[in-house]
Amino acid sequence: MHPGVYYLNVTPATRRTEVLAAQMAAGPDAVLSHRTAAQLHGLEGVYGLPIDITVPYEESPEPEGVFLHRTRRPLDVVVVDSIRVTTVERTSLDLAAMFGDVRLERVVVSAVRKGLTTVEALDAHIGQRGGRGVGGTRRLRRVLRVVEGDESGSFAEVDLGQLIRTAPVPSPVQQLKVSLPDGDNAYPDFSWPDRMRIVEVDGFEAHSTPEQLEHDLHRQNQLLELGWEIRRFPARKVRRQPQAVVEEITRFVMAPF
Repeated sequence: MHPGVYYLNVTPATRRTEVLAAQMAAGPDAVLSHRTAAQLHGLEGVYGLPIDITVPYEESPEPEGVFLHRTRRPLDVVVVDSIRVTTVERTSLDLAAMFGDVRLERVVVSAVRKGLTTVEALDAHIGQRGGRGVGGTRRLRRVLRVVEGDESGSFAEVDLGQLIRTAPVPSPVQQLKVSLPDGDNAYPDFSWPDRMRIVEVDGFEAHSTPEQLEHDLHRQNQLLELGWEIRRFPARKVRRQPQAVVEEITRFVMAPF
């Protein structure tokens, strides 16, 4: 597969076969990193990409078809499925130099929600490994401030929240506690209390059972009874027609009250 690395054909070749072979070919200190590390950690939004490997800044083999990154910084390594990869914290900092804010936020939110790291651990890693001359430091700090204050309950809400931040509307309140007439409480995704307006996103799990649909309709009717106006968006539209969603939210929120 690479000079000195052979596939014995005793088991089916997989993505793991490819990345492990590339790592072996890059030398004993090579570590899977960046996009490949994110895949191996199971982070959201990183799929089907080339193999990224980081090695110490010295002469070493360069396997064909591999993105080889050289570093003088210490490598922070864990083992995933018997493969040496950069830690989630190091992976996030590396990706911050490659991704924009929106894509990086998705990665970080995924890592935090899966319990693989915390905002505090990521911030501490920036203090240890980031700083002057390290690409992505400022971007990761900026994304951490957003994630730290994020109360979203699903990835669909994360996507919609990112769109709302680009819209010319006042900042919404997330998960505002609203007391309903029946004595229960509702926590709308995004609300503007001074305008009595709510925007919500229906993820793929929404209304998955008749009981869930009944509960959601009852909750919505209770909010309408209190005078709230509501707009709902399916997750598919949020992801496939972001500009149309931004325009509709802007018209809805900024309409005269």
